[in-house]
Amino acid sequence: MTFALTKYIFPIQQEICLSNKLGFVLDNPRTPEEIAIVRNYISESIDDRDRSEQTSLAPISIRLGISLSDLKANIEGYSLDYYNQNPEKSLLDILSETWIIIRFKEHEEFSKILENKDELIHVMLTNNDSEYAKEFKALSSYCHLVSLLIENDSHYHGESFLLNKNPYDIFFSNKNTDVYETVEAFTNTNFSLKSDEERQKNWKYWLDIHEEILIAVSQLESLIEQGIYQERGKKLRISQRQTPLQKLLHMGGILKTSYDNVRDPELMLLLLVSIIEYLITRNPDTSRFNVEDSISKQFKLKCATLIHNQDKDYKLQELSQQLNRIYSQRSDLAHGNYKEDFKLDDVVNSVYLLYKFNKHILNEFIKDRDLIDYLKEN
Repeated sequence: MTFALTKYIFPIQQEICLSNKLGFVLDNPRTPEEIAIVRNYISESIDDRDRSEQTSLAPISIRLGISLSDLKANIEGYSLDYYNQNPEKSLLDILSETWIIIRFKEHEEFSKILENKDELIHVMLTNNDSEYAKEFKALSSYCHLVSLLIENDSHYHGESFLLNKNPYDIFFSNKNTDVYETVEAFTNTNFSLKSDEERQKNWKYWLDIHEEILIAVSQLESLIEQGIYQERGKKLRISQRQTPLQKLLHMGGILKTSYDNVRDPELMLLLLVSIIEYLITRNPDTSRFNVEDSISKQFKLKCATLIHNQDKDYKLQELSQQLNRIYSQRSDLAHGNYKEDFKLDDVVNSVYLLYKFNKHILNEFIKDRDLIDYLKEN
């Protein structure tokens, strides 16, 4: 039993495989012990917010209960049966049993901490490189990649559907804003189901997005399963020195770091540009080219090629201007060349664009690994 919490809430009949290669599976808590872990993690956040809310709005516990009626009117099968068969259960119990978790590789450290919470602080300070911590890091990177593929927000800023932020977060029961906001979002979206107006699908709401998740993880898996291309009798080229999985997890790790610094859009811009540089640009021959100028040209030309492959309606002149502006901002930030007309809002807008561009390039990597490798080499 080793798992983490997502930002999805919904009763699912059986586990859903995300990645065979990595061993990641979506599920509800099934055993009393698992349900207790989730309950312990979420209860303080919900109860404390209900006690402290200074608003005319009804407490979340009341609104959640009412919203479930709207949800039940729009579902059937196992999910509807679960709600109908548990009318006497508390809302906290229902949340604990229907919170969607991600199971991953069993680790002894997880069980040991559950058995002896006194060891938690010691483990956190000394075991950052434990196998459990490494596995969680891979999970977090993977979830950021999937989130990038499924998001449908024009102002997407890097959020992941994984709720836990670090390997040891799940063992605490302190107030957690993300827990409360997840329940709030679930409640509000339930209410929106009864509206006759057409609504935009919410990528953080299970009913809206579960099919897109299955498509995205299937596409990722097709790339993850591939190994290194070794040409007989030749040295490995730079694009072939890492497996697609290693590259993907590296990209996902940078996406996580970017979101961890969401209050620093300048750093986010540098990190998001670095993902693209890592995947498709190469170090130029310094005896023949100005390094900065050469990488800038590579960035703009290669990005435009890949983005246009994904979106034929994108106006190339507009795209060229956007890429020029982004790389100019990247260079100014990296070298401290702050100009008089520098505006933080421009950087924020570029960050939104960079998530869009990274999504296109990731999709192109999934679709045509050979093209990405070719661009890296040339």
